[in-house]
Amino acid sequence: MGTDTAIAIGGAEHEPPRKTTLSFQNISYRVRHKDEPNKQLLHQVSGEFRSGRLAGILGPSGAGKSTLLNILSGFKTNNVTGNILVNGTPIDHRMYRREVSYTPQDVCLLGNISVTESLEFAADLKLCSSVTKANKSAALEGVLKLLGLSKCALNQVENISGGEKKRLSIALELISNPMVMFFDEPTSGLDIIAAMQVVAHLKDLALSGRCVICVIHQPSSSILQMFDDLLVLSEGHCLYRGPLDELVSSFKACGFECPNYYNRADFALEIASLKHEGNILQLRERAQQQQQQQQEAITNGKTVPNSAEYCDEKDAMLTTIVEQESTDRSSCNRQYPTSEWAQFVVLTRRTMLCTFRDLQLTKMRLLAHLFVGLLIAFVFYDVGNDGNKVLSNASCLFFLLIFVFFANSMPLVMTFPLEASVFVRERMNNWYSLKAYYFSKLIADFPFLILGPSVFLATAYYLTAQPIEADRILMLWSICIFTSWIAQMTGLLAGSILPLELSVFCVPCSLIPMLIFCGFFVRFREMFDFLIPFTYIGYFRYSFEGAMQAIYGFDRPNLPCSGDFCYFSKVSKFLESFDMLENTFVMDVCGLLVWILLLHIALYVCLAWRLKRTR
Repeated sequence: MGTDTAIAIGGAEHEPPRKTTLSFQNISYRVRHKDEPNKQLLHQVSGEFRSGRLAGILGPSGAGKSTLLNILSGFKTNNVTGNILVNGTPIDHRMYRREVSYTPQDVCLLGNISVTESLEFAADLKLCSSVTKANKSAALEGVLKLLGLSKCALNQVENISGGEKKRLSIALELISNPMVMFFDEPTSGLDIIAAMQVVAHLKDLALSGRCVICVIHQPSSSILQMFDDLLVLSEGHCLYRGPLDELVSSFKACGFECPNYYNRADFALEIASLKHEGNILQLRERAQQQQQQQQEAITNGKTVPNSAEYCDEKDAMLTTIVEQESTDRSSCNRQYPTSEWAQFVVLTRRTMLCTFRDLQLTKMRLLAHLFVGLLIAFVFYDVGNDGNKVLSNASCLFFLLIFVFFANSMPLVMTFPLEASVFVRERMNNWYSLKAYYFSKLIADFPFLILGPSVFLATAYYLTAQPIEADRILMLWSICIFTSWIAQMTGLLAGSILPLELSVFCVPCSLIPMLIFCGFFVRFREMFDFLIPFTYIGYFRYSFEGAMQAIYGFDRPNLPCSGDFCYFSKVSKFLESFDMLENTFVMDVCGLLVWILLLHIALYVCLAWRLKRTR
């Protein structure tokens, strides 16, 4: 491919990819363990990865592969000793995170947007504002062609294959031109053909000048052959580090003979699992000597051959794409390429688009509000203005609030865990700040918070013969909105910190104490004195009491009686039977607002804690 197809970002031509050498010295990592006070997972592991060469980290389960990858990517910093250097310079963790990308084993993607839209949102978040829209579009088209995603560009992410999802995850990180790319088992869950396609694309990235490091698990011979360098770990120790072609000879020198026509990866894994007789200590010492020899070679000015000299038509395209921001980075000195306001706008657009396309969260949610509203209207028909049916009307109001809570909490409990996983991955790769995501999520969900209860109340209010007074309608509507708000925050909170199976159980259970102490089932005067304070804690007391005040408070006239005698025709007696004072609506609203504020704070803290735990 000639220069006609080169894609220049920001209106500038770029030099060939800069050479990057990621080296690490004496990396050790200790972790607290229930059996051992300080269990050491890595023991002074050293090595070097260079641009132009596809590197793999190989080892059995528990060898420390993912731990080493997390440390080298800068996501794990606690209890770590040793040095990480880029081109011989110790890293600055804040700036280093802008220069690297990390793709976990299980990549969570937003399924309700298309492949192209995913890349467009990634470009808006990860590229500086100086990059023009036309250049972004040209770069995205080139990335789609590079990674073989053009044929599925318009498909929703949930409808593409596993291999295409893996390649899309690579494309999302390639947008920001990372100088180092980390992948944790990129072939897991794929068949052999899809796995070979993914590794072939990773090889292309390396050949174009990227420093690409992968954790691999039991690769086939054809996949292993694509790797240039290998680092073999066993119980936290390095057994081999160097070119793939020298793996067998190095093991042979220490007494480990590889049979003919045997998969070298299987042979290395068997040695790392201590299933072959030989001098395993000599292997560890040999790996340390290789590190010392390489350091001496660098000190003496010698260079190591680099396979990045190869370049074909595909690499020419990739070279121009991945260098898209080399001139823009100098003008983006802040931690994120875009401002927090720009992040907020992009994230709000993306969240609203995903929500509108989510059948469960939108259409079914609105249909449920409409259907249950009509059901309540027919079951409790004309009970709101009859002194003989006030207890039935209290049940109507109570059930109305329960439905509002569950209809607005459970859908988020079901859908938010996946979105939270996407948030963690993107946030750890430095796409945006926690603050921008947090406020965008609140704003994007707000229209549905209002729309659902409004549709529900519109279908039930008139047919149940509630008073047609603007102030009472507004008060009951506001109570429903505040209850819906609390429900939404409860669903988000549970989805952010709990697994799906547990959150589906915990959210309904958390509502039970609120219902017990709301005053509907048991009057306050009938409780033990030590239980009375708990009634002021539960938010459902304020919801139910506020709904009762909206309908029966503020000097409502006596109700007509359809029977011979109606004891509750006098509204004040009815409120008194529930131990409710008249005209406490403002206090109920304040109680709900306090709960809403506390839940907002708790959600922010839980998201921050989840990020910290991931690290």
